[in-house]
Amino acid sequence: MRENILMLIGCAAAIICGILLGNGAVWIFNRIPGKWLCDYGQTPDEELLHPTRQRVCSTPWKYVFSGLFIVIGIKLFLENPAYGVAALAVCWLLLEMAIADIKYRIVPDQFVMLLVITGIGFIPFHRGGPLNGLWGALAGFGVMTVVAVLGGLLYQKNTLGGGDIKLFAALGLVAGVDGILWIFVLTSLLSGAHMAWLLFRRRVKLSEHRAMAPYIGVSAGIYLVLLHEMRYNILISL
Repeated sequence: MRENILMLIGCAAAIICGILLGNGAVWIFNRIPGKWLCDYGQTPDEELLHPTRQRVCSTPWKYVFSGLFIVIGIKLFLENPAYGVAALAVCWLLLEMAIADIKYRIVPDQFVMLLVITGIGFIPFHRGGPLNGLWGALAGFGVMTVVAVLGGLLYQKNTLGGGDIKLFAALGLVAGVDGILWIFVLTSLLSGAHMAWLLFRRRVKLSEHRAMAPYIGVSAGIYLVLLHEMRYNILISL
């Protein structure tokens, strides 16, 4: 009986959080300062300073995002409420950064800093100890810096933005060393497969720069929601 009551409370909390996060994702993105969505030293244009229309349409996106967060929240809250709160916060920030990168080709530093702060909530869940997050941040920064350097040498231009590198370093604090490597592999697979599909459909050119935050966000979400505990079960079975 007690377990059933706790399950109902967890589901109710997940539904409420999902609705708030889904609606908040649209409401907040439409109201963040225009300076967040352009490079330092760059003056925001009139659309960013005084948007005449919503940056993200309320319909249907607030319903789509709410449904997504409700499903994720129910799964996580029933497994581990404390972890669920931290993971939902990260997923929400990743969604905001993905939207910004898609629409304006920028990953706002303000959201990256919030992600760093959120990483504190994952300290109890690092199996390698409290320093695992710091090593993860170094691993994330190092891996993406190497990718950026190699991409620049190969294509003779910037293929990876500084925002993506900072985002990966912040995710390292959240996921730890092994987690950030999982996210890197997933990001490489997702972005590579999508790019191959777009090239096959002749929708993009090979030299075209693509927003990376959406791929990073989806990969990190998959890891945090589905693989965070599963990977330990796999290692134990081996």
